[in-house]
Amino acid sequence: MNIWIVTTGNSDVQLKHDFLYKDKARWNNLYRTGKQALKKDHTFQPVKKEDDVTFTVPARVMGLIYGNQLNDDIYGDLCFPLLDAFYQKLQGQNQPDRIIVILTNQEAAYKNLDKKSPYWKDTCTLKPILNKYFKDRFPKIKEVEYLELNPKSKDEGLDNWDQALKLVQQELSQSNLEFKPLDKIYVSHQAGTPAISSAIQFVSLAKFGKRVKFLVSNEYEPENTRLITSSNYLRGIQLQEANVLLERFDYSGVESLLKPYWSNTPSPQEEKLRQLLKIAIQWNFANFDEFAKGLGEAAQERLKTWWWTGYEAAYLAVVSLEQGNTVEALFHSFRSVEGLICKWAEYEYKTHIQYKPDGSPEIKSSISRDLPNYLNRLYPNMQDKLRNKGKTGLFSESLYQLLQAAKPECQNYTHIMSVVWGKARENRNPLFHRLLGLQEQEVFEAWDTKNKDAWKSKVLKCLNFVANNQTFTSLQKASLMYQVHQDLKQALIDYELQSFSDLLSE
Repeated sequence: MNIWIVTTGNSDVQLKHDFLYKDKARWNNLYRTGKQALKKDHTFQPVKKEDDVTFTVPARVMGLIYGNQLNDDIYGDLCFPLLDAFYQKLQGQNQPDRIIVILTNQEAAYKNLDKKSPYWKDTCTLKPILNKYFKDRFPKIKEVEYLELNPKSKDEGLDNWDQALKLVQQELSQSNLEFKPLDKIYVSHQAGTPAISSAIQFVSLAKFGKRVKFLVSNEYEPENTRLITSSNYLRGIQLQEANVLLERFDYSGVESLLKPYWSNTPSPQEEKLRQLLKIAIQWNFANFDEFAKGLGEAAQERLKTWWWTGYEAAYLAVVSLEQGNTVEALFHSFRSVEGLICKWAEYEYKTHIQYKPDGSPEIKSSISRDLPNYLNRLYPNMQDKLRNKGKTGLFSESLYQLLQAAKPECQNYTHIMSVVWGKARENRNPLFHRLLGLQEQEVFEAWDTKNKDAWKSKVLKCLNFVANNQTFTSLQKASLMYQVHQDLKQALIDYELQSFSDLLSE
């Protein structure tokens, strides 16, 4: 069985351009007779549409004035641009055996019935007109089924996306609405509010899956009426979701959404998007070496520097904070600076560094030849280890003291780096090992700052100092990933346009 589910909107029933030619007083006479049904002393007149062809009045008024006085002559004044376009497409094997019409009635939601109230756009009064239309077009259908969306308050109005979804779910889940597994479902959702349209899309996809096809058209271009499969429709919806995920830097989420639609022979747009997502995901996992392999020649100069990964880790901290991952933000901010100090040590004093089997660095006692004061700056147990074993692990205190010995200016407690071995160090372990959640403000306070901008600025200044006084003015500009993200946004736009073009050519 073919089932057509169709929404109705304010302009589904219109007045033909020549309806006044029969009688210039046509509307006024009908209005005078039927206005008692309006329950309000308003005067409504037909308004010519922008195309200068047809006239419209609010749907509730159309139903009360024309629907209540309907005969063949009066019906002849009416036209149905969007429904006619759908009718032309629902012929032959697509012809419906059953029609379910979704009407709207916000009488309980709106008490103030001024002329601009959404109440007047309700379609519930169009039932007599729609009955005649469907009977003329599809005479084999004995009875058209009607569902009515009835919000109970203004807050639950049909412009409210959540409430519209609930109402549509309720109506299409009624026990007397039987749908069989082999039924083919056609859905026209364009009429009505955007919230209703969206709700019909989601409920149809959830309820009918691959059995549903969406019938879309344009009253001004009826020849472009199309049937779109559920998979293509879902793809369009998920492309919009992908844009939202991309704004949250959720690269794995974008890939998971789009991967089912990827082709074995991808277009250039798809191939570019896939490659950018691949390297972005590596970056999000802090796999900066793998991330670097996917970058083009434009990034090669930066990749030759020893300090570039420190800025990437810091920008990852910023992104983590934007995602609400405060623990990750705190971790990557500490890691960016401490990791960069280690990179600095390996670069400046590589002859005095050796590595354990697990890859962690150790500083050798030979460092005293270049930095005679280094040994005396260490804790006594570290001094003993360096003297007796000729080496000690290069992390935390031994790492901080190496930097201070090499760059004495940062020994001053007012220096920007003092926060690293001061407040940040003091807060790091207690915050990491706490089972309770971490508030955003605590991330800032751990770095002795009060807000996000100050936090980013302090981390950046620390990195610039360690990286031999680089002059980056923002973590975004210092990060290669920032440009990759911009490229990804454009790649997703290009992929979306290409997907839409493919859909139109089907």
